[in-house]
Amino acid sequence: MAKPPADPEARALAVADAKRLLRVARTAALATLDPSSGAPLATLVGVANDFAGAPLFLMSTLARHTRHLAADPRASLLLTGEPERGDPLNHPRITLSGRVEPAPDARARVRYLQRNPKAKLYADFADFAFFRLAVESVHFNGGFGRADALTPDDILIPCGTEPAFAEAEPDLLAWADGLGEAALARLAGEKPRGRQIWKAIGLDAEGLDLAAGGEAARAAFSAPASNETEWRRRATALLEQQAPSSRSSS
Repeated sequence: MAKPPADPEARALAVADAKRLLRVARTAALATLDPSSGAPLATLVGVANDFAGAPLFLMSTLARHTRHLAADPRASLLLTGEPERGDPLNHPRITLSGRVEPAPDARARVRYLQRNPKAKLYADFADFAFFRLAVESVHFNGGFGRADALTPDDILIPCGTEPAFAEAEPDLLAWADGLGEAALARLAGEKPRGRQIWKAIGLDAEGLDLAAGGEAARAAFSAPASNETEWRRRATALLEQQAPSSRSSS
């Protein structure tokens, strides 16, 4: 069993890495249970997040794993980062366990399609629906010697700020895009790309999500914002610092 790191700095780093993986991942491995045999089934799914950070899915109700969930909603989700050199087992990953529930609310649809725009081609098919993982446990592994015990409260944002940011998100995304490609590239920790430019694709109280083609990035604040005005101030301060964020590709 993973033990909490004794060093507060090590724990803070584990939390930051876990949150980054949660926000930048665009695909994940979803494990469900076959009700007839009890055997697990792992499958690849597209993923996004709600404002708190809980994973969102768009899945066909005819798919085998979705039928499993209808009988037994318990599931486990593995999120990994961008492939890097060296031993893949020495790079961060996070496993979330909980119950997958229907997410028929309009915000789940908006959030998912902002992150996965190509899914608009089939999002309205009669057999497709949106779902959310209600996170009950977290296992974070940052590499060899970094299997840290985290909790849902460590990685999810309290829901109190969601109404304000759900209403403000369209205006804030437009404001962020209005900063220009060079500014967004700096927030993403990159140089301007030319053809594939960085765009704002989502936000929450703790930061801004960006994408350029198949790559995603997270510009994280040092402390959460409580309203739209404070969010703009934190984003502006982060831009002035030219602080790089971590990247992911899918």
